[in-house]
Amino acid sequence: MIITNRIFFKMTDKQRFKDANLTLAAFSGETWVVCPKCGEKAVVRSTDAHEKAELLCSSCHYFTNKPVKREKYSYSSTNDYWFDCELWLQASFKGEMFWAHNDKHLAYMKEYIGAGLRERNNREFFTLVEKLPGFIKSAKNRDKLLKLITKLEKK
Repeated sequence: MIITNRIFFKMTDKQRFKDANLTLAAFSGETWVVCPKCGEKAVVRSTDAHEKAELLCSSCHYFTNKPVKREKYSYSSTNDYWFDCELWLQASFKGEMFWAHNDKHLAYMKEYIGAGLRERNNREFFTLVEKLPGFIKSAKNRDKLLKLITKLEKK
């Protein structure tokens, strides 16, 4: 039981987040982007060996691919890594950009942001949540970020 400003509540599993030790690369195999031809949602995928990336739009059927070199990812990017297309799941938040690669990444962020208790897990490297910008980690932004995520989910 947790006591906060004389309000008593019991922590539930939904309010608890345990870091799954995922990195940003765990979500980058499929990235939703704005199609450079029609402006609708397109998908960028890399091959299992990360030797080639493909962009496919299901609206206008635009398709392109290219060989790629895999380098480090940065959470500050709002364009996809290989084709430099604008990410589909992004929105401005208090002068910062909140974004996600795809629905799985967005769901993971929603789980993290919505948690009242955030637990670290034993790890050998820095995880996605450890590298998140401060505005995402801040409890004071929780409700507004969750509303933003709900809007992105409907997109």
